[in-house]
Amino acid sequence: MPYRIAGIDVHKKKLAVVVADVEVEDEYRFERRWYGSNPEQLQLLAAWLIEQQVEEAVMESTAQYWKPVWGTLERYWKLRVQATGEPNSGKKKCWFSKPPHAARSRLGRSSPTSQFA
Repeated sequence: MPYRIAGIDVHKKKLAVVVADVEVEDEYRFERRWYGSNPEQLQLLAAWLIEQQVEEAVMESTAQYWKPVWGTLERYWKLRVQATGEPNSGKKKCWFSKPPHAARSRLGRSSPTSQFA
């Protein structure tokens, strides 16, 4: 059964996105796309990740550029954030996991900053 994971590298004006099925016997096949960081492009990204049946994603960002991406994708995936890098480096990694359909309505909205504790 396929298990598709996405990696999202967030920049100020663009997102580099890679999707791979990690349950394959052969070599991984990567699908790569670039998206802008405006709301329309973020909606296209979300639609593409759903179309690709992505179950989990990892997002890396510096500064505050991850916030709009978080705001768009949290509707579809359970989100977690972990600070990485040197103290005060601004680097953050965010994980997105698609919750089971039945549990989706029970998930509360959480603040990204609350996940750093």
